[in-house]
Amino acid sequence: MSPFTNNLANAHATIRRQSWFIAGLLVLLLIAMVSWRTTQTHFTAHIPPDLSRGGAIQLGRTSEVPAPNVYAFGFYIWHQVNRWARDGSKDYGAQIYALQNYLTPSCREQLLQDMRVKAGDAELIQRTRALMEIPGYGYTANRVSEHGNGGWTVLIDAQLVETSRGMPVKDTFIRYPLHVVRYDIDREKNPWGLALNCFAGRHPERIDPQALQTVVSPTSPPTAALPRTVVAPEQPSQPAAVVLPLPVAPAQTKE
Repeated sequence: MSPFTNNLANAHATIRRQSWFIAGLLVLLLIAMVSWRTTQTHFTAHIPPDLSRGGAIQLGRTSEVPAPNVYAFGFYIWHQVNRWARDGSKDYGAQIYALQNYLTPSCREQLLQDMRVKAGDAELIQRTRALMEIPGYGYTANRVSEHGNGGWTVLIDAQLVETSRGMPVKDTFIRYPLHVVRYDIDREKNPWGLALNCFAGRHPERIDPQALQTVVSPTSPPTAALPRTVVAPEQPSQPAAVVLPLPVAPAQTKE
């Protein structure tokens, strides 16, 4: 075989090897592009409020939400729903509209129906409302119960105060069994990825004022017990960090 023929064969062999190499690079590039397009680029990190002993944060498509954060979310949204600064006939609907991205559709409809009933009973005109957490009865471990399906029950003890034309018309203590669910629909409008689902079939309960005798200091340990109280019946198998005040009668559905 002549030198020319050998050189030509070597050139063809080199071209084939280069072609296979380029094809491999194209395949790797295609895989990299697909991986880049499908890789999660936005993460939601729920930071526990108490980091004095450190904390572990789980990131991923379904991030872990600490119980204190669930409680804070539920209380804040419900507090804002029940904030009528000047006139309930205007403020109630405005608050529902402003918070609609933090409410499930069923909860929003339930609140709208409650607004229509109250309006028909003339309970909104010139009515103000404020919801306040009872001092000493804030977050404790047994106030948040996780259901394991992206839902939580949050027990909030609050004082509900209403006035009509400047005159007090209501001042009562109520336990709200709020239902919080994962609701990662629109992170631009709801960065929490959570929503309030109202009470999920349960009802608020009035708290006996006599059960609220001792106010726990903010520096008290979370295991301090309160007198004359019982653990909420929805959590019989969980060790209670703090027992809760005894509810005495179901509140009216208009509360």
